[in-house]
Amino acid sequence: MNKSLLISLAIILLCFSSRLAALDVVFINPSVPGTAFWDRVSAVAKATANDLNINLTIVYGRDNRILHHQAVQEVVAYASKPDYVIMSAYGGNAEQQYKLLNDAKIPFVTLERTLHETEQRSIGLPQEKYSYWLGEIFHDNVYAGQLLGKELISAIQKKTPKQPYHFKAVGISGNFSGESDDRVKGFKASTKPYDFANNKRGGKTSSDVNIDVLQVVRAGWSRERSRSIIYRLSERYGNLNIVWAASDGMALGVIDAMNSGLSKISPESVVIGGIDWTKEGINKIKQGELTVSVGGHFMQTSWALIKIYDHKMGLAVFTKSANSKTYDLEAINQNNIDDFMPLADAVNWDKIDFKRFSRYQNPKLKQYQFSLKHVINSVKN
Repeated sequence: MNKSLLISLAIILLCFSSRLAALDVVFINPSVPGTAFWDRVSAVAKATANDLNINLTIVYGRDNRILHHQAVQEVVAYASKPDYVIMSAYGGNAEQQYKLLNDAKIPFVTLERTLHETEQRSIGLPQEKYSYWLGEIFHDNVYAGQLLGKELISAIQKKTPKQPYHFKAVGISGNFSGESDDRVKGFKASTKPYDFANNKRGGKTSSDVNIDVLQVVRAGWSRERSRSIIYRLSERYGNLNIVWAASDGMALGVIDAMNSGLSKISPESVVIGGIDWTKEGINKIKQGELTVSVGGHFMQTSWALIKIYDHKMGLAVFTKSANSKTYDLEAINQNNIDDFMPLADAVNWDKIDFKRFSRYQNPKLKQYQFSLKHVINSVKN
């Protein structure tokens, strides 16, 4: 065998072995261990990593802008840098974090769009200002908040026999992030056609439904804070008909307050909804205490890992200036609760073969099938 052929074979083997070697990926979980939603995100991510030969390290941003930034600094300072980083940006110092990762030449993928519009515009789109920012995995938070609002409006009309309708509504938002504020924008968009205060036609909408959004209060994603907030809101406004919450945890805080008698809200005349699809939230829908939960984004880190794997295997899955959402959230309510009950248990995510979502592993896939229906069906089987 001649020398040039040996060199060619060596190069091929080197490339092949580098692709087979386990990837080192760090996921900077923005929350703390013990948070229902983010614990599920991490659990699904671990199962996905196992299927794709990825060494996944999870570090925590601990729900704090400064601590989250410190986590990014620590990852960048690792003696052995990871092949990729997955993170959810924290408003206020996101540009510094992007620059840290970019200067360290660590490819990274971001989750959700958690920043306010001004900061998001300054950062730009993937691979523009920061070449190592490969892409985003995100859904439309305005759409999520609006979907939740529409579900609650529909539910309260079914629950209330008499017309015309005049409903009192309140919202409980998260923190000062763009993510939380976008969800609130969606809530307000869902109620705008029924806006009692600003309607010019004598207090009636064309559908004889009037909704008075009395107040939206921040609870910082805290279930405990939500309990005290709903107590104060019910003291101020009396009985309420619609309680929209930007997370399941805060919606469950409202239910806690009602069940303990710490509010003036009548369960017979109110609908309550949240976002996240937590196990407790799904069980509360089955029990009839929670009206609706919007979710599906617990899969976001898994989707990021799948695209990272395909990228490492040579597929062009991240596009410069890409600006399209990856997937939409969906609503669980009384009509479809039985389909989603498997998620109310401690799911063995290792039952799912996550390789089936990879385009490298399935060359016939021209587009990613990031469908929650496929995930739910796999959990059931």
